Amino acid sequence: MNFQIRPLLLITSITILSLTQTANANRIGIKMPSEPKLISAPTACKSLDDWNEPTHARRIYGNTWYVGTCGISVVLIATPNGHVLIDSAPQKASEAVRQNILSLGVKLSDIKTILITHEHHDHMGGLASMQAATEAKVLSRSNIVDVLKSGKNDRRDPQFDELSGFDPVANVHAFEDAGTIAIGDKKIQHLPMAGHAPGGSGWTWQECEKSVCKNLVFADSLGSISDATYRYSAPDSLANALRESSQRVAKTACDILITGHGTASDLLARLDGAKPLADTQACVNYAQTGMLRLEERLKKEMVK
Repeated sequence: MNFQIRPLLLITSITILSLTQTANANRIGIKMPSEPKLISAPTACKSLDDWNEPTHARRIYGNTWYVGTCGISVVLIATPNGHVLIDSAPQKASEAVRQNILSLGVKLSDIKTILITHEHHDHMGGLASMQAATEAKVLSRSNIVDVLKSGKNDRRDPQFDELSGFDPVANVHAFEDAGTIAIGDKKIQHLPMAGHAPGGSGWTWQECEKSVCKNLVFADSLGSISDATYRYSAPDSLANALRESSQRVAKTACDILITGHGTASDLLARLDGAKPLADTQACVNYAQTGMLRLEERLKKEMVK
C-alpha cells in the first residue's frame, strides 16, 4: 500500500513575540531545565515493565527530557515560551512524574501544553491530575476529545473489554491530524498513528546540541493487541490504520526513537549510555516489527 504523507498544516500556535528567546523567557518567567542532582545515578529499576516504579529524570537530547517511570515514557520538551509534556503515565505514578519535572528546576506551571500518544490509562491515566497541577491546555485528536472529557473508552478500541477508565480531563482542545504544534520557534509535528488505539498519535521535533541537530520521534505503539472480542481481520477494524501508521513512521526522519513503553526501543539503556542513543534505522525497524506482528495476528485469526 502506498501512502502519501499529508502536507503540514499550522494548526495550533502558542507564540509570544520577543527580541530573543532568553529575554522572552525572563519576561514570562519560564525557567529552562537544568541537570538533576542524581544525573549520575543508575536507572536501578527492578522491572523495566513496571508502569509505576520511579526512576530519575535525565536529558534525552537538547532541551528534551525523560521524566517518566521505569516502564512508561513521559517526555518534557522545554521552550522559553512554555514547556510541553507528552503523556503522563498512570495515575499511581503521577507524583513520581511531577517530582521528576521539579528535579529539573522548573515549575509545574511552566508546562503550558500537554499532548498524548493514545487514550489508554497506562500512558495518560494521570492526565487529569497533571492538567490540574499545571493548568496546561490539553491538545487532542478530534476523534477522542469526548473520550478524554468523559474518562471512558468506547468499543472502537481493540482493548475495550480490558481497559480501565480514568479521571475526566478538563481544558481539552482538538487539533487537525498531521498538523504542527508551534510553541514559539519550536515546531512539533503530529503523526497520525491510529491502530493500537483509535486516537493514536506520534510526535516528531528537532533538538540541537552545539550545532548538531537531530530529529526526535516519540512514536505511538504499533502493537496489534486486543481483548478476546476484537478482531483485526474484521472489515471495520483498525488493521489498515495500523499499516498506514507503520508506513508513516518508517518514512519519518528519525535519529532518536522514543517509545511509550521503553522496552520497545531499549530507551533507558540508550539514555544511560549502555547502547547508542541515535539510530537512523530505529523507526524503520520499529515499523517493520509492528507490521510483522500484525500479519502474524491476522494469520492466527484466519485459522480460528
